[in-house]
Amino acid sequence: MFFALAVLLIQPQANAQMAFSAEKIALIQPAIPSPASISTLNEITLPLTPVSSDTSNQPAVFPEPVELPTAPEPAPVSGPTLNAFLRSGKPMTITVGQLLAEEHHKDRIWMGLGIAVHSAATFDAWTTRRALTTVGAQELNPLLKPFAGNASLYAAIQVGPAAMDYVGKKMMNSRHNWVRRMWWVPQSASFATSLFCGAHNLGVH
Repeated sequence: MFFALAVLLIQPQANAQMAFSAEKIALIQPAIPSPASISTLNEITLPLTPVSSDTSNQPAVFPEPVELPTAPEPAPVSGPTLNAFLRSGKPMTITVGQLLAEEHHKDRIWMGLGIAVHSAATFDAWTTRRALTTVGAQELNPLLKPFAGNASLYAAIQVGPAAMDYVGKKMMNSRHNWVRRMWWVPQSASFATSLFCGAHNLGVH
C-alpha cells in the first residue's frame, strides 16, 4: 500500500521533469523541418530553368559584329551626259525632199567639175598647139599625136574629160556606199592632169 502511494506521488514529478527537459531541448536544438517546408524551400531556391551539364545543346555565343568605317562617297563627276553622246547633228530619218535636194546638190557639183575639167583640157590643147607652132615641140601622147598638127586637137582632147564625167556619174549612182562617196575622184584627177600638162607646155622653150 505504501509502495503504491509512493509511485503515484513520484510519477507527476517525473512527467514534469520530462516535459521540462523536452521544452529545453526544443529551445536548444532547431526544429526538424517538415516535408511541406522542405518542398517549399526547394521551390524557392531552385533556379527557374534547368541547368544541363551537356554543352552540345547550349546555343553558341558569337561576338557582336564590329561596325567598320564607311568608305567616303565619290564626288560627282562633271562631264557630258549620255544624251550628249546620243544626240546626233542630223535626224535619223531622211525625207524624200531631203534626198532630192542632196541629189540636186551633187548634180550641180558634177556639172561644175565637168566645166572645170573641159576648160583645163582646152587649156592643155591651146598650150600644146602653141608649143608645136612656136618652139617646134612634138606631141608625146600617142593617142593625140595624129591630131596635134591641126585644130582638131581641141575636140580630140575632150574625149578623156568626157569619159571621166561619165565614170563620175556612174559612181554617183552606184549601189555601194564607198563608191558613191568617191564619185568626184575621176573628174578631179582629169582636171589636175590637164592643168599639169598645160603648165608643162608653157615651160617648153
